[in-house]
Amino acid sequence: MFLYAIAHSDTNREVQERFQHSGETVSRHFHRVLQALNRLVPYYIKLPENQIPTTISSNPKFYPFFSDCIGALDGTHIAARVPAHQAAAYRNRKGFLSQNVLACCEFDDLLFTYVLAGWEGSAHDGAVLGAAFDSGFEVPKEKYYLGDAGFGLAPYCLTPYRGVRYHLREWGKGNERYQNHILLHETELIIVLKMPKNFSIYVTLLYGMQLKEFLEF
Repeated sequence: MFLYAIAHSDTNREVQERFQHSGETVSRHFHRVLQALNRLVPYYIKLPENQIPTTISSNPKFYPFFSDCIGALDGTHIAARVPAHQAAAYRNRKGFLSQNVLACCEFDDLLFTYVLAGWEGSAHDGAVLGAAFDSGFEVPKEKYYLGDAGFGLAPYCLTPYRGVRYHLREWGKGNERYQNHILLHETELIIVLKMPKNFSIYVTLLYGMQLKEFLEF
């Protein structure tokens, strides 16, 4: 029931109809599985260690220029269903209801190292990152993440130059070659754009884990 509700974004009533169980039963088992998954998070999602990723140290294009970079962070909008009186807050700039989910991933295996969900779709990426720090998110001293233009430039977050084209697709349309001084942005774009794929990988792996020791049926 949990996987069905998550995969189809169904309401409690729709799950009742599909599995022919009461709303109380659906809600109770849904929350039991959800709590079990939450207990698994510390085992599988961890902040990166204070070391240079192999992806960077083994590539002369990246090392030593990115020796202090420990990963990439980005936000993604996950479709959500909310009560009518909360719809305005959850409506994002693209017009649909969503949660703005912040996630960080490391470079070597493209695994998640931090996820913060629950913020309204209208929330700015910078605000969600600020909330992450308030919730215990930490960046090691003198280390930083790569982020897109939705985040502010800071010692812990390296963002693109303002007003400079760095998307490879834009350069291709202009029949121009990118220059060495914006190689950073090419690299950043490739790494950050891999993150949406990681969301599906993370969900698939996590749901496939054994939950028997965490569920007491």
